[in-house]
Amino acid sequence: MQQIPRTPFRTDSRSEATPPSCFACRLGRYADLSDDEKTFVARMEEDERKVKRDSVIMRSGTPASELFILKEGWAVASTTLSKGRRQSLRIYLPGEVIGLPGLGVRDAAHDVTMVTSGAVCPFPKDHVTALYTRAPRVAALLTAIASLDQIALKDRLAMMGAGTARERMAHFLLDVHERLLLANPDLGKRFRLPMRQVDMAEVLGLTKVYVNRLLRAFTEEKLIEIQRPYVRILQPAELRRIAQYENRYDEIDCSWFPSDRSLEVSH
Repeated sequence: MQQIPRTPFRTDSRSEATPPSCFACRLGRYADLSDDEKTFVARMEEDERKVKRDSVIMRSGTPASELFILKEGWAVASTTLSKGRRQSLRIYLPGEVIGLPGLGVRDAAHDVTMVTSGAVCPFPKDHVTALYTRAPRVAALLTAIASLDQIALKDRLAMMGAGTARERMAHFLLDVHERLLLANPDLGKRFRLPMRQVDMAEVLGLTKVYVNRLLRAFTEEKLIEIQRPYVRILQPAELRRIAQYENRYDEIDCSWFPSDRSLEVSH
């Protein structure tokens, strides 16, 4: 696996405004960002780096000094079990922040590896301090999103512990689709699923053969349509019924957020 290089975070950029990113789109899904807030968010994405498939974004046991915005591509957080077995714990999609759950620890608890090529934007942990002092509404929004992510992760853990293979697959497909919609509301029911079946097997705690069998069964039942690497959700209501899926990303409580009038971003 390829380890990506570390470079300092730039805080004195004079660059022109950049077009909206999937990260900004995800934040904007829940709150209308002011121009100053958009400027601050754009600065979080200044240090963009291209990464190849199998690049290691974070390595377990090493200092967790940076967080990353995943700008392009997919990544997976995983842990290595006994006898070299690997369990995927979470998939990261474009527009999501890698490392938020690890803010309270010195060293990374898990490996985070790219499962596709893409781009990441690293920023140091202390930039989160600047968020709370200079962009408090953005900080509150990230805190609330992290809370939603943890609730969704608990749903997934419950599904992994008690759900059937069929329920796990339905939950996985719906969850990925709903999260992709946050950064791309015009996505529709068809989305790119770039993961190999062996990668999906690690996420679902199944074998590659079982994953193949489930996808074939879902296709034959006309629950989904597959045109590799794309998947189309044909019967979302039926998939929700199978998985007893609850969309945790649909809305967020912004009632406690600070006012954006107090925002001061230095230029």
